[in-house]
Amino acid sequence: MDTPLFTITEAMEKTGRSASTIRRLIHTITKKDTHPDRAAVSPDPKRVAAYKKKGENFTWTIRGEVLMKHFDGAQKEGKKSSPAMKGDILSILQTELALKNQQIEKQWEVIHALNDRLREGNILMGSLQKRLGPPSNESPADDVVEASAMKSSAESAMSPSAASRKRGIFAWMRGK
Repeated sequence: MDTPLFTITEAMEKTGRSASTIRRLIHTITKKDTHPDRAAVSPDPKRVAAYKKKGENFTWTIRGEVLMKHFDGAQKEGKKSSPAMKGDILSILQTELALKNQQIEKQWEVIHALNDRLREGNILMGSLQKRLGPPSNESPADDVVEASAMKSSAESAMSPSAASRKRGIFAWMRGK
């Protein structure tokens, strides 16, 4: 156990993991005093109890070997991208782009085929309407019927003499 102790911030820089991931690891180890890696996490359980009793804050530290063991030795230096990795990513993206272009071309073919079908359907509908429409030798104006305006039943019931006899409610007061 000769590896140095790291704070959570230093462990983040060393492993490239988030603070919550490091805290979760420390919490898992410190939950049981019998955990095999408990000696690699500082402060020890007695000090933790004393700090909590006093209400003081304290800093967790963890040994580097435990970090490497739990995070599969993945250190930040190993996570840095190399030019070869960038080339691999670029080739993957280029193949994906080519695939998407092929899919777009197929969609355009489907759209053009559907447009042709729609056009054919419109032509068929037009020819059917011509066949089912009125005969071409008769003009549509011959079918128009002219009707005279009729008086309503209320108007016909009230003759001109009855209209003149109709008086208002207060006409008796005026003497009419």
